Order: sequence, then structure tokens, then C-alpha cells
Amino acid sequence: MTALNASEYQIPRSALGWVLGSVLLVMLPLAIYMPAWVITVAVCCVGWRWLIASGRTAYPGKLLRVAIVLFTVLLTVSQMSSLGVGLDSAASLLALGFVFKLVEMRNKRDIYVVLSLCFIMSMVAFLYSQSVVITVYIAVVVIVITAAMIALNRSVLNRPAQAGTGQSTLRLALIMFLQALPLTLVLFVVFPRIAPLWAVPVQNSSGTTGVSDEMSPGDLAQLGRSSELAFRVQFEDALPPLHENLYWRGLVLDYFDGETWRRTRRTSSYSEAARLNDFQWSWEDRVRMGDSELRYNVILEPTQQPWLYGLHLAQPDGRRLFQSRNFEIFNNTPVSKRFSYDLVSVRGSQTDLILLDSARRRSTALPGQGNSLSRTFAEQLRETVATDRDYVYAVLAHFQQNEFFYTLNPSLLGEQRVDDFLFNTREGFCEHYASSFAFLMRAVGIPARVVVGYQGAELNPYEDYMMVYQYNAHAWNEVWLEGEGWVRFDPTAAVSPERIRIGVEAALANDPAFMEESLFSASRLGALGWINAIRLRLDAIEYEWNRRVVNYDEEVQSDFLAQILGDVTEQKVLALMAGLAFLVIAIVALTIIRIEPRRKGAALDLLYRQLGAELAKIQLGRETGEAPLVYRDRVIASQPELAELMQEMTRHYVELNYVELNYESGTRSGVEEKQRLAAFKAALRQLKIKLLPLGRLRRSA
Repeated sequence: MTALNASEYQIPRSALGWVLGSVLLVMLPLAIYMPAWVITVAVCCVGWRWLIASGRTAYPGKLLRVAIVLFTVLLTVSQMSSLGVGLDSAASLLALGFVFKLVEMRNKRDIYVVLSLCFIMSMVAFLYSQSVVITVYIAVVVIVITAAMIALNRSVLNRPAQAGTGQSTLRLALIMFLQALPLTLVLFVVFPRIAPLWAVPVQNSSGTTGVSDEMSPGDLAQLGRSSELAFRVQFEDALPPLHENLYWRGLVLDYFDGETWRRTRRTSSYSEAARLNDFQWSWEDRVRMGDSELRYNVILEPTQQPWLYGLHLAQPDGRRLFQSRNFEIFNNTPVSKRFSYDLVSVRGSQTDLILLDSARRRSTALPGQGNSLSRTFAEQLRETVATDRDYVYAVLAHFQQNEFFYTLNPSLLGEQRVDDFLFNTREGFCEHYASSFAFLMRAVGIPARVVVGYQGAELNPYEDYMMVYQYNAHAWNEVWLEGEGWVRFDPTAAVSPERIRIGVEAALANDPAFMEESLFSASRLGALGWINAIRLRLDAIEYEWNRRVVNYDEEVQSDFLAQILGDVTEQKVLALMAGLAFLVIAIVALTIIRIEPRRKGAALDLLYRQLGAELAKIQLGRETGEAPLVYRDRVIASQPELAELMQEMTRHYVELNYVELNYESGTRSGVEEKQRLAAFKAALRQLKIKLLPLGRLRRSA
């Protein structure tokens, strides 16, 4: 194999550093999602590859490679059996194959495979997060991978000093990235949107999926230990006037087995209608609308669940969402990525002024046995008041006037949970109060149910939107009253009114369990003014990114194109896309022409063509496409007396136009340029003198 052919397969030492750096940067954002042993293997493979390059160790043998692969397969199968087949398992398997290929690569072709996998692994990071930080980070990673490809393709035959510095390589990669960016933006805006590849299930712990469709004592208290963001809300007009109005309704739990409240599945039919006295009782007939309308947008964090959140009697506005018999809102698939939807709520609305017998039975059902003390207490208290509403107030007064405590660390309850809570421990989180309150209502035949969702929010003044966190998770009650329908009551407000009026942060400020899973979160450190300001500004940037970029889906794109094109057709979209692409490419091309420095070897090119013309007089003209070095050798072989002059002129030409210009264009001084031109001109004059007798000799012959 010749030296030239060998260079096509050798791995330049300067390029290897870029490749290894690319691998490390690609794996870094995935380290927090993948098992520790996968990251350990990846780091070991990078170190092993560096030792191979430095000559301190050899490539792995065949038996060792087989053993490593079998070991990896066993660990991966074990992980899949324990966690299930999902994104984490698939990403881990891809990462292992990626780093193993790094160890065994021997030539440039193998590096191309590794760099291609680097781009794929960069996309894997978006399966977990599409935040501004991750997007900027992946953009930097793409620039580094591009720099690795540039370094790989720089000739290994050049001297190290001429092979291009790391700074020039990175600068060229950055220029290429910036040149491609405008066209990327055009395609993002105009190219038809398709469902993103990252809309796949992500394995999350229960502590970050938010509210579930079951509630037992301690479930919501666990969320109170987390400062993870649940969703953001922006109102179209004015914000709700009071903090206590911010009840973000999620699910209605109307079945109680003595320990756990659950959502009855049959109440989830999207358009249930029932017959009452031989006439159709429709969805619209069940609602008496108020007179104060609120329009708002919600951006929900991934929950892996289909239910959504909104204020009282929220109705979908625009999107194809579904509404249950209990006025819950559902997406048609689990929310596996940030999800934006618009809602309309009308304050003062009343629902189900007439309660069907089936709904009444469902909302008053209790287990046949258990919690006898609570049943007796409810019956005795009901006898002291005249109306159901008075009874509700009596129960709330009982919570308020006795020593009940609001805490994330309540005492454990016994088998008779409601009795134990009401007459023994008297301490708990919102689910304890909501559960016991609904039990006391049902014990005297008053329809009641538990509602789970979130209460409260933090206002971001920089963009006028609200942030709801996991620690805002809350449970309250809805009680059916004659002539009023379902009415919201919150027993937690009777025990800890500051929880509802001000927020959970004020109510649990001295509770050591509050946000104990996020001790160093920006939310917990919000008391420091400057930290809080930075946190809110960063979140405002993230919010705008989600609203304008991440949530730029088919519906948003269709609305945007309709504003530009009017009637959106396939032909109009293709014409717009082609026109914008041509315009961007033309602008980038003109910019390149304007900013590209005038090649300083242009004058030397003219002199070099004169050299070819002079040599053509003795039938040694330069052939089309003939390389300068090949041309030099042919002339010297024919006319050895011209060797010194041809070597000098060819050296000036090659170094100026092929070596220095490629890697350090624009860095030469004008003095050096003039010196090269002067030297070339002097050598050309000498060559002309030597060619005179040769020309006469050929003509006489």
C-alpha cells in the first residue's frame, strides 16, 4: 500500500482527540438516566481507546470481545426484566454498542461509523428532555462532532505545524454550523410537522408522575416533598384575583373501600346521557353557566398519564380533548412529553342541579362495616343542624375548633383509618382531611366525593404566567347540595387557612419534610432575592421556548401558515418552502463570497500559468488536471537542468495555495506575500533565460 493510500485509512492523532471528546460530550447528558454500570463501561472504553492510541495497550482480542458482548447482553436482559422494555433499556443498549465500536475502530471508516452514532446519540438526549439548556448543549456537541470530521479529513501527509490547529478546526466547524442554521430554521417553520420520535414512554418514578387515580393516606404527602414542576399556566386576560381560587381540578375519586379512594371507571364515558322522566338529560342540561369566563393555556410536564388539569368546569378550546361524566379532562394518549392545551372556565357555574339515582348511590356508598365511631359521630352531629349545608359547616367547624394539625409527617393510622385520624392522631396532610370529610358526609347520606389535583401557584412576573409544582398537589371535596349541585369544600382550609390563602410554602415553612427531596432546589432557596430572580428569569426563558418551539406542532403550524397563505394547500406550502430555502441559500452564498478573503495566491496563479506557457514552447506544457508536484517531476525528468528552478517555484506555489491557505487562510502578512511573488518572478526570469537555447535547439531540429 502506498503512503497516499495508507493515509486514507490511518487515524490522525489530532482527529482522535476530537472523536473521544465527542463521545464523552454525547454521553454526559445521558449519565443521569442510564444505569451507573453503563456509564462506567463507557468511560472505560474511552480510556482504553486512548491507551491504544498512545501505544500502551493493544486492541481487544476476539475472545475478549465475545466475553464483553455476552456480559453486556446478560446485564441488559437483567435490566429489562426488572425495569421492563422501555426507553432506558433501549438507550443503554445503543450506548453500549456505540462505545464498544469506539474500542475496536482501526481506520477512518470505523471513525465515520462512530461519528454517525454520535449524531444518533445526540438525538437520544432529546427523548428525555427538550429544554433550552439541553438544546444549546446538543448544538455545542454537534459543532464538536463536526470539528472531529474536519480534523479526520485533514491530510495526514502534512506537517503537524501545517495540519491545522485545534482553534482553526473549531472555528471552521462553527462557521459550517452557522451557515446551516438559517436553512434549518426555515425547514423547522415550514416543513410539515410529524409526530416527534421522542413521544415514547419514559420510565419515571412515581414521585415525578404527579397525581394518580388512587389516593391513600400519605400519597399526596409524598409529592409535597418534591419541587418538580407540574405545569405552567398563562391566562389570556387578567389573572384570577385570589390565590384561594386556584384549584386545578384533576380527577374525581368516588369509590371508597375503607382504605383507598379510587376513580370509578364507568364515570369516564365522554358523553354520557341518562333518561329522567322520559326525556333526554344531556351534558348541556347538567350545567348552569356563570358569567365570568377565563381563557388560559396550560403546558403540562410529562406525567405518563392521560388526565389533564384545569380550573372549575374547564372545557377544551380547540384541541381534541375529551371530557368525562364528572367533567374531568383527558388526552387520547398518555402525556409522554410537554403538552400544551387551551381551556375555557366559567366561574360561578353549577353542575348537576338534578342528581341521578345512579350518581347518588355511587356518591353515598360506604363499606358495610368499619369506622363505627365516625359513623356515630356523623349521625349525632347531623341531628343538631337543620340542613345539609349547615351540617357541612358543622364538620368544618369541628376541624377548626379542635386540635387538628397539618403536616407531611403524620402518625401511622390503624386498621380503622378514619376513626384513628378523627379521634386519635388528628394530624395529616390534605388527603387525610378530604378522605375523612367525604366519609362523614356519606355517613349521613349526603353525596360527596374526593377531588385530586393541585392548589395554588407561583406567579412569574417576567412573563405573567403561573408555575404549579408537585408540592402544590392537593385533595379537596365536592358535596352535592339541593338546588346548588356539586359545591367545592376544602377541609384543609379549616385546619390550615394559610395553606389555601397564601400557599403551601407558608403553611409548611417549618416542616422539615417539605421539599426534603429537593433541599438545594432554586424553589427552596427562593428566599434569597437574587437567586429567586435568576430562577424566575430562567424559567421565563424556558416557558417561551416551550410555548414557541417545543409546542410548535401540526395545529400551531397550520394556524401560522394560514395567516401567511390564507387557504393552505400542498402546492402553496411546497412553493413557500422552496422559495424560502432558495432565498436563504442565496443569502448565505453571498455572505460567504463577501466575507471570504481574497485569496492572496491569485497573483501567483497568474505567474504559474505563465510558467506553463513558457514550458509549452518546448512541448512541456501543463496538462489539464495535472497536479503541481506531478508536473514538476515530469519537467525535471525531461530537463534535469531546470530542476532547481522548478522545485523552488513549485514549493512557493504549493505551500501558498494548498497548505497555508487551507488551514490558516488570512493569517499571512502582506510582506510574506510580496516576498514569495518576488522570488517566483526571479526564478521565472531565470527559467526563461535557460529556455532560450532549448527553444532554438527544438526549432532547428
